[in-house]
Amino acid sequence: MILEDIKKVGVVGAGTMGYGIAINFALWGYPIIMSDINDKILQQSVKNIKSAMSLFVKEELITDEQADDTISRIATTTDLAKLAINSDFITEAIIEKSTDKRKLFNQLDELCPPHTIIVSNTSSLVLSDFGSDVNRQDKIGITHYFAPPHIVPGVEVVKGPGTSDETFDITYSLLKKIRKIPIRVLKELPGYLLNRIQGAMSREANRLWAEGVATAEDIELGVKSTFGFRMPHEGPMMHYDVAGIWKWPKDVRTAMSARRSNPESEISAEAAQKIQQRMAEGKPWFVDPERFDEAIEKRDTEYARRLKDLYWTKER
Repeated sequence: MILEDIKKVGVVGAGTMGYGIAINFALWGYPIIMSDINDKILQQSVKNIKSAMSLFVKEELITDEQADDTISRIATTTDLAKLAINSDFITEAIIEKSTDKRKLFNQLDELCPPHTIIVSNTSSLVLSDFGSDVNRQDKIGITHYFAPPHIVPGVEVVKGPGTSDETFDITYSLLKKIRKIPIRVLKELPGYLLNRIQGAMSREANRLWAEGVATAEDIELGVKSTFGFRMPHEGPMMHYDVAGIWKWPKDVRTAMSARRSNPESEISAEAAQKIQQRMAEGKPWFVDPERFDEAIEKRDTEYARRLKDLYWTKER
């Protein structure tokens, strides 16, 4: 199988991630079939797609004609078999439960043509957690998108134990074709690459808040106005280069490395309890729950502008 053999794409699960994943493929020419368990979910997903396309037009990422073409390429169904038989590449984006994903992967394995590649958008599970019963071990994998998936350009491409190099390379090339930025993850590991990095920062931020080092407001402000400000242009490895850390005296670099390798990040029982209590409250830090949709719209607008400035080209 080669990239050109992929003519039609399926997305199973039309929720927060699914509709955005569908947009990615439809925007760049692929007919899409998107499925979910009932028409109500699908109807809301179509509304979300239309809203996302309106934002793209408003921010001059695409034209009105491109928006209309994108929407016209997306069909919906509650019939999983219809999706399976008509798809050359399928992304699963259902609930983050291994039992549900295992059942779905086994169903798709039975229903899909032999050549179809099936990938999961799971953000924390590994393929071995739910894909071990599938016969087509060489044709399954993971593509981990980041919310909102139709705007955030990066996507992790993760190998499972049986994923073939051919499937891995086709998936990587397919993502590049739809203007995503694929990141190869070569080993199966819970949380993959970027969630582990992101999780480490989140854990440390929560610890520092719980121990009274700083307020949540100042932690947020500090991250956004310092290394968060730099991150659109440099990650931790590039920062090492451009900050000239490699030129520091060897003993200073060695000491710094030791501190970073063995951080004093043990959480006290008191701090751990405080974090658990805060999480149990089930309320946001800053966003007004009554204005949540407004906050998401503001976020997506800012993200779309950053996408255009940093990654979008004039080529069509």
